[in-house]
Amino acid sequence: MPPHVYGFPGVGFGGYAAGILSRNLSAASVKVSFRRPMPLGSPVPLRSTEDKGYELADAEGVFLTAQECDEVALPPSVPSWDDAVAAAKRHPLTDSPFTTRDCYGCGGDRAPGQGLRQNFSQLPERRMVVAPWTPDPELGQGGATLAAEQVWGALDCPGGWACRLFSDAPHETVTAYMATTVTKPVVLGEDHVTFGWVISKSGRKHMVGSAIATRDGELCARTEALWLTLPPQV
Repeated sequence: MPPHVYGFPGVGFGGYAAGILSRNLSAASVKVSFRRPMPLGSPVPLRSTEDKGYELADAEGVFLTAQECDEVALPPSVPSWDDAVAAAKRHPLTDSPFTTRDCYGCGGDRAPGQGLRQNFSQLPERRMVVAPWTPDPELGQGGATLAAEQVWGALDCPGGWACRLFSDAPHETVTAYMATTVTKPVVLGEDHVTFGWVISKSGRKHMVGSAIATRDGELCARTEALWLTLPPQV
C-alpha cells in the first residue's frame, strides 16, 4: 500500500486495502475479513483461495481475505444533503477525542488527493454520523469515478465513528470485516453524503453500517462491518 494511506500511524488503511482486494471479484457484494495489519510501502502477494475468493498474504500469514457475499441490507434512512450540512454546523466532530487529523479517511489535515477528507458530524436524533462530501478529482488519477479502494475507504470511517459515539466503543476498536454492496459509481467532483450508524452491540463486538449516497439520495454503496474492541494488554 502507498506509504500515505493509513489511519493509525504505520498501519495500512483497512478500507482501502479491502477495496484493492475486492477488485478481483466481479460480484456486486463482497466480504473482506481482516487478519493482520497491512504494511505500508511494500508489495504484498495476491493469491486465490479454495472458496473462489482471494487473499493478501506473506510468508508469515494472511492479511486479508475476500469472497462473494449476500447483498447488504439497506440503511434505516438516508440523510439528505441539507441534513449533512446542518449537522456540520450544529454538531461538528472536529474537536472530538476520537479525531485523528491525518487519517486517510477522515483526517482534516490531508492535502487534496492525499486523503478522502470526510468531515463527520453527529445527527444525534438519528444516532448517525454524517458528512457532506465532494470527492476531490485528484483522487481519480485522471478517471471520472472513484476506484474501488477509494469507495471502500470512504465506507470505513463512518462505522468507526458510529460505534465510538453511539456504542461506547473505545479508541482501541478496529475493523474485523466489511461486507459491501456497490450499486452506483461515485462520481468525482459531485456532492455526496457519507454516513454511519450502529446496528448492534455484544461485548467487544460492534456491528455498524455505513453508506454513500448522491446529493439526490440515491445509494452508491453500503457496508455492514464488524468492529472489535481490542482486549486489554496483559
